[in-house]
Amino acid sequence: MLRYLYFKSKYGSYLRNENGIKKFAELSIGQLVRKVAKKSSFYREMNENLLVEKANLRMRVDELHENPMLDPGEFFSVRRRLIANGVIMFAVLASSIFLLFLSISSFLPQDGLGTGFLNWIVAGLLAIVLIGGGVIISERLIESLVPGRPHRTPELQDLHQSVAPLWAALLVGIELALFGLSEARASQLAAIQESSTLYYGFIIMTMLLPLMAGTIRWDAMRFIDLYKATQAFRQIQGRLAQIDSILRQNEEYESNFYKIRSISTWELINDFKTYKDNYNAKRGYEELLGGHFAESYDAFQSEANKRYTADIRDVTTKSLRRLDLPSAGPRGAKLSQIARPIRFGEAAESRPKIDNPDLYLSPQPIR
Repeated sequence: MLRYLYFKSKYGSYLRNENGIKKFAELSIGQLVRKVAKKSSFYREMNENLLVEKANLRMRVDELHENPMLDPGEFFSVRRRLIANGVIMFAVLASSIFLLFLSISSFLPQDGLGTGFLNWIVAGLLAIVLIGGGVIISERLIESLVPGRPHRTPELQDLHQSVAPLWAALLVGIELALFGLSEARASQLAAIQESSTLYYGFIIMTMLLPLMAGTIRWDAMRFIDLYKATQAFRQIQGRLAQIDSILRQNEEYESNFYKIRSISTWELINDFKTYKDNYNAKRGYEELLGGHFAESYDAFQSEANKRYTADIRDVTTKSLRRLDLPSAGPRGAKLSQIARPIRFGEAAESRPKIDNPDLYLSPQPIR
């Protein structure tokens, strides 16, 4: 009863019309197409953004293929090595700055609270500058003398070697400054403890800690480019797989939304047909549906699919472009199997070549 009142109040004009079922079916299928179009526009916009991101990631993958990379075993060992180097270098820097600060504080006057506090700040900044300069200069000197990066161009290597004497002179100057600043504090500690070993140990430790930190930094910098390139490649591979999954899910969601809405629309039409037939029987006339899509479920689905294909799927199909690599490998092969990255230390003639550089369909990547 309530359902009949609902149809009579909302679709009373269709009940009274002699072709009400046909007109109501046209209204319902139009609403179906409009709702599906609204939902499809959301997925199309998302898919377009994902395809642009995918194209940019593939361009980045091509750039990374030109550089050497680490094997999976090497990647994890290098990561542990970089973490250990970072922790040790932080401890060495903190210890070196603390020792130099103690050495400089022996020259500071202790008169006045404000002046004394300012002197302590200046001493701390001077310690940071000297230790930081010693670390950077020692790292640059080692890098100039020892070619630690195999992919460095000969021109860049010659440039580094040409400035090696300058780095050596600067390092000698900093070491002399450290010796002079630490000697006074070392004398005080040696006099208190009555130990000449403490005197030499304090000076040697103050002078060697910046060199140690610079050496650790140089050791880390030999692998940092390879590690970051490999890490970026692995992250891009994961993101590409995620984008492919999202594109498939969006297509499935869109298709399911159409199916659910089309079934709901047919149920509404079928309910209206029941009340309309009862309404027509009371008045003694009959509405003929021969050849109309409201006659049967199969005819309705055929008509809905035709309109959906014409109005929605033609636009969506253009948006869902497949940005796959050329058929350089078997169907379904992983990106790393189609075009593997260059291994660390691999000869140039054995590196993989990409025959077709035009890997991207529209939309083009944003650069």
